[in-house]
Order: sequence, then C-alpha cells, then structure tokens
Amino acid sequence: MSAAFWRVWLTRSWVVATVATAAAAQDLSPLQTVELLHTAMTAADAATAAALLHEDYHGVSLQGPLQQRHVYLETRDKAVSDIAALHAGDWQIRFLKSSTQIDSNGMAHVWARYVFYFKGAPDHCGHESYGLLRDRGAWKIVSFADTDNALKGRSVDEVCPDE
Repeated sequence: MSAAFWRVWLTRSWVVATVATAAAAQDLSPLQTVELLHTAMTAADAATAAALLHEDYHGVSLQGPLQQRHVYLETRDKAVSDIAALHAGDWQIRFLKSSTQIDSNGMAHVWARYVFYFKGAPDHCGHESYGLLRDRGAWKIVSFADTDNALKGRSVDEVCPDE
C-alpha cells in the first residue's frame, strides 16, 4: 500500500477517534471526566486529554519538601505536550477517596486524595482539586491544583493522611 493511502487512513482514524471522544464526553459526569483524563495520561493519549481540557485550562502543583515548597505552573499546551511525550503505562493516578460538587448552572468541583504511580511504583501522594465548566454540553477541566508529596519509601497514610 502506498504512503498516501496510509496518511489518509491515519487521518480518517484520528478524526473518527476525536469525534467519538467528543461525543462520549457529552455523557460524562465531572468525576468521570477527570477519570478519563487519568486514563488518557496512563495511555499517553494526548488527543483525548486535549478534548477534556478547556481551552483556558491552567494547573498548579505545590511541590517539594515541606521546608522548601514551590509552585509549579502548567498551561494547557504544556499539559498536552507532557502527556504526548509519555510512554504508555508510565503514569497512573489512583484516587483513594473523592467528592464532587455540581452547580446546576454549569460549574463542578472534584476533590480527591490520590496516589501517583511512576512506572508501577508509588511515587507521591496528596490531594487534587479540579474545577470544571459545562462547555457546549460536556464537562471541561478548566483548572487543576494538587499537593505533590514524595513518598520516599514511606506509606501513603504517613505522608498524606486522610484528614
């Protein structure tokens, strides 16, 4: 088969997948939207992540040892490019506990206690906060914030207690 055929086939496949992702996103709850973002991260699926993030998305992460905390800032473009650069399976986020608040006028908040696994090993833990807005019928993640606390061989309950 020719290279032109493969280019057309790949382009059509990408369009079909993007349309299917957008259609499926219409039926997702705020928590399911966040969970789908985590699935996209695990799969290194930047196209799905981009479909879930609002065009004005921004993220912040409080990182480092308690005595030297710093804030890491993230734009939508940076988040999508980071996910595209991953190897499938490198990142996995597991919620230990979550809660969701939904405003009937189109705003939602997902709060969760989590553990982050890097290449199958627990790496850090903390709490995550997602702000979502209803955009043309689908929930879009507009903001993210978390605390990133290195485990360094300690237990999740020791480093990130359930408060």
